[in-house]
Amino acid sequence: MSYRITVRPSGHTFDAEPSETLLQAGLRTGLNLAHSCANGSCGECRARLVSGDIAPVQHVDFRFSEREKQQGWFLMCSCHAVSDLDVEAHEAGSAAEIAEQRLRAKVSRVERLQDDVVQLTLRAPRTGGLHFLAGQSVVLTFPGLRPKMLSIASCPCDSIQLRFHLRRRENDPFSALVFDSLRKGDEVELRGPLGDFTLDEDSLRPLVFIAWESGFAAVSSLIDHAIQKDENRSIDLYWLSEVPRGHYLSNYCRAWRDVLDDFRYHSIDLEPTGDERIEDVIERVIRVHSLLADHDYYLALPDPAMQRAQDLLRGADVPDAQVRSCLLRHP
Repeated sequence: MSYRITVRPSGHTFDAEPSETLLQAGLRTGLNLAHSCANGSCGECRARLVSGDIAPVQHVDFRFSEREKQQGWFLMCSCHAVSDLDVEAHEAGSAAEIAEQRLRAKVSRVERLQDDVVQLTLRAPRTGGLHFLAGQSVVLTFPGLRPKMLSIASCPCDSIQLRFHLRRRENDPFSALVFDSLRKGDEVELRGPLGDFTLDEDSLRPLVFIAWESGFAAVSSLIDHAIQKDENRSIDLYWLSEVPRGHYLSNYCRAWRDVLDDFRYHSIDLEPTGDERIEDVIERVIRVHSLLADHDYYLALPDPAMQRAQDLLRGADVPDAQVRSCLLRHP
């Protein structure tokens, strides 16, 4: 049995199982609820109970005053529903509403997806995870190296385990460290989140994602978030690569395609590996979709392909508000 939770003042609703906390349930369904540690220490997920009944599920270190308790304040990370609820809680509506954070994390896993691509997983401290929106980035700083900005590939529903995709680059000390000598438990400093390559939460239009190589990291986070919000949303993903076997998580994309009724995955090999130029592919994709329906476009592309895509979209009378861009600089 699940309970219906209504969040004020947004009016958003979600279903919560008795076995999960209210924070887990809200994040699972794609709400951008304020949170950080998720274990009852920081108080960031505070909410006020308007109606209904809740029950605690764990001990918490954070303390409300007696007056706040009387007013119905509680932590969403530490309570579950025992009836339908109305609660007042803060939801981040845009990237500008999320404060920049600094925290120290540890390497949890370095997984080789291909010979020249790794998935780096960092574990943030449980006392304070990273609050971010799907599609955003952080700056990573390892001792002795210049900082590197990388897109977060994981879903905002998990603020502790953060995933990143990195391609090996020649003469790049950062990628050399990650590929050759980084070990589980090594420390890294995180600063972020940064960027406004985020989902338009109010739109119901079909979605078109165009990602170039490891620009798939930010796009995968956005798609996961969009699916959580509405698994019936129409989505087209175009993943472009000019290196051999560049679609390093095609199995992940095919899994989306297999379980969703309105999801289409297009893996495209570009010159010199394939026969197509990136400019021609982008022109074809935009021409087809601009004729079919009114779409939202999310572009993770390098220059000058990004400029070409934006010009084509303007030429097709797609409003700027329906285009969001992440300019890639060889991540």
